[in-house]
Amino acid sequence: MMADNGDFQAFMARYFPIFLLGFFTSLLAVALAVTLWVDGHWRGHPDNALYSVGACGGLVLLLCIGHFVMIRGLRWATWVVLAGPVVALLMALSLIGSGQDRVLLAVMLGLPLLALLVFNTARHREMRQRLVALRQARR
Repeated sequence: MMADNGDFQAFMARYFPIFLLGFFTSLLAVALAVTLWVDGHWRGHPDNALYSVGACGGLVLLLCIGHFVMIRGLRWATWVVLAGPVVALLMALSLIGSGQDRVLLAVMLGLPLLALLVFNTARHREMRQRLVALRQARR
């Protein structure tokens, strides 16, 4: 499918920016939501920082592995990747009415929604289909 260097360059030029946008919006959404959620719910707990780093690290690791497996062309990896923004959105929704700054709460709600929107764009879906086709062609 991408036998020569020209096909690879065209593939990267078309799909790499949307891939990076999805990856980084997911990471930023998860990092912000986990940090503020842990700080909002366990503010006075002595292990607050440990919980924040552990939860954030676990979800970011899940996102990184999911994106890597998605690049390898496995269809089920999309659901692993989508778990990150969905969890971040649920965390942000749970903070409504908790006294968080409204602008920060709007950003917390907007980032996971933006990540989900990026994953639903035609270009991202097309990229995933081409990666699956490439995997099948390698067999």
